[in-house]
Amino acid sequence: MLEVDNIDAFYGDSHILQGLSLSVGDGERVAVLGRNGAGKSTLLKSIMNADPRVCGRIAFDGKDLGSTPNFVRTRMGLCLVPEDRRIFSHLTVRENLEMARYALPCGVAPHDVDEVIGRFPILVPLADRFGDQLSGGQQQLVAVARALMARPKLMLLDEPTEGLAPIIVEELVQDVVSACENEGIGLLLCEQNIWFARQCTQQVTVIDSGSIVFSGDWAGFDAHPEIKNKYLAM
Repeated sequence: MLEVDNIDAFYGDSHILQGLSLSVGDGERVAVLGRNGAGKSTLLKSIMNADPRVCGRIAFDGKDLGSTPNFVRTRMGLCLVPEDRRIFSHLTVRENLEMARYALPCGVAPHDVDEVIGRFPILVPLADRFGDQLSGGQQQLVAVARALMARPKLMLLDEPTEGLAPIIVEELVQDVVSACENEGIGLLLCEQNIWFARQCTQQVTVIDSGSIVFSGDWAGFDAHPEIKNKYLAM
């Protein structure tokens, strides 16, 4: 479904991603682990054409994306849940989700808003609360629910557990996995929380200084503890 082939990404003269390649198959869930500054967020923004200057090939559903604008990529089925959530503070939870209708491909029927809210039990009593009245964890759930409203083929999740209470992290695992399984959505998850990443995905890639240093399944990751010690230990 997604093919990232030998890409380099730059912010000005800063060379962030260096010859990075990875793929995500239909319905596959892949974690990208790395320390702060490793290039995780830059990878997702590069896939979405959302700021970095990118060299190399990115293809989705067999189509070379080239310079395709980010809003077109969204309507093709790519959906980014950014690290800072970007919830509209002056809109209610329900209204935030309704905004995602603008990201639907032409001719695709939208989800019912209340049905999507119902998949996130914590959000049910908050449906008419404004964005700036929500906690960070509640905002994160809204951001994921909003992504589902766009009916993505592949969801890009950027550091969703940052700053969240453990109980919200556990809830988020259940919500993300059930959403992906029920709708056949693929997942590319960038994270530092190894436990969360393990619960949500089948494959794992580790990056350091913009380059891949490990790629495989979780059994392979566990078989090489030096990877965790060298590239992920704080």
